[in-house]
Amino acid sequence: MVRNRPYGAFPWVLPRALHSRAENARDGYGETVDLAALDIPLCERFFIDHYGPGNALVTLTGAFDPDTAERLVRRHFGPLPGRPTVAAPDGPEPEPRAETRLSVTDPHAGLPAVAVGYRMPDPVTERADYLAHLVLAALLGQGRHALLRRGPAAPTGVSSLSVGCGLFGLPLDTTGPDLLTLFAVYGSGGDGDAGRVTDALDTVLTTLAENEIDAGLLRATTARWASGALRELGDPGTRAQLLGAREMLFGEAELTERLPELIRTGVTGEQVSRAAARLRASHRAVVDFVPRANTATAAGAGARDAATEPATDADAATAKATATGRRGKAAA
Repeated sequence: MVRNRPYGAFPWVLPRALHSRAENARDGYGETVDLAALDIPLCERFFIDHYGPGNALVTLTGAFDPDTAERLVRRHFGPLPGRPTVAAPDGPEPEPRAETRLSVTDPHAGLPAVAVGYRMPDPVTERADYLAHLVLAALLGQGRHALLRRGPAAPTGVSSLSVGCGLFGLPLDTTGPDLLTLFAVYGSGGDGDAGRVTDALDTVLTTLAENEIDAGLLRATTARWASGALRELGDPGTRAQLLGAREMLFGEAELTERLPELIRTGVTGEQVSRAAARLRASHRAVVDFVPRANTATAAGAGARDAATEPATDADAATAKATATGRRGKAAA
């Protein structure tokens, strides 16, 4: 169970503060109270609306004869009757009006943690800027020489740190609002605090925004990113999922094959600097994860549980759309 493990509310608690529309604000894991309210007719209606051939895509990977594969696909899927599909809700999300801070009491956590989330550029209309944010995330927290791990501004007392794009850890897995997220567990040995993490993040973003990025560091980062993406494509199941999802979402199955090279050679230091400046000026969400043993201390300091309203008047909700047709999963 996701809810019964330490920090299980991450990452879905972040969009609560960054999205205002319900389809982007719903917890992708689902809520037990909603599941308990389901009945058979409602499940049947959902299946009819969302599981028709118009929302399906068959993806095949591996060594096979294309003519034979097409014949088999037509034999097994061709007879399925078509039916109308439900249009996915769409439209721009208003930007948050202020930084939002929340506090989550986590009974399973042994150490305090902090999560930070930023809205990313639109992956369809602002593709180049979106890709620059992927590289920025890698510079911040991925690899041995990431700036928040080994750089001069790296926060002390952090036992675990991750930075990435996409709530499921994969870029370009939605056409809707996406997030760049940071998650850090701190306090090991009594050292570190959330302020050190966010201050270090702000310092690094400012440095990247105001200074030319070291060309060698940028080359190493983009090469590592591309290498990891190519390794993923070596697994037939992952390859099928990525090809199908990007065809379903963007009409660009070929983007999966092109993405490693787009990152390795197509993202410039100037673009990454602009991405850092954009985050630095954005209204982000910051969520403190407080172990139950620290609840009394946190309460005395004015912290509030995430079930209450956000600490600012920013728009609040819970995660991105799932099962609305905006996210695609391919079948191998």
